[in-house]
Amino acid sequence: MKNVIWGIIGLIIAVIAAAYMIRLIVLKKRGQLVLAEVTEVREKKNRKGMATSYIHRMKFEYGGKNYEKDDRAGFNQAFAVGTKKLIRFNSSNPSKFEYEDEIKKNIIIAAVLAGTAVVFSIRWLFL
Repeated sequence: MKNVIWGIIGLIIAVIAAAYMIRLIVLKKRGQLVLAEVTEVREKKNRKGMATSYIHRMKFEYGGKNYEKDDRAGFNQAFAVGTKKLIRFNSSNPSKFEYEDEIKKNIIIAAVLAGTAVVFSIRWLFL
């Protein structure tokens, strides 16, 4: 029974990783690509008061509207204010964007995670 539970946990992880990977692939193929500028950088601190990551406010224009949105990923090093980065987003929800140069890396990571989780599940379910 313990082996079945571990196998199911691995399959759940594989499904979540595959769903994330598919979402990124769809964003890469169908998302809008715009040039955004960093307008503000904030430190995100942990409970001990130490900086753990940096949150960037990005300003961009799409469809005649100006947007200023925070990135959802934290970075260990801050981008300088005024830096321009390519971002990709779904036109129905511009507030959720991904940096163009990070998408391919995240697709590869999700694929490796899904593959590893499948191997993990096979090990527990069939051996």
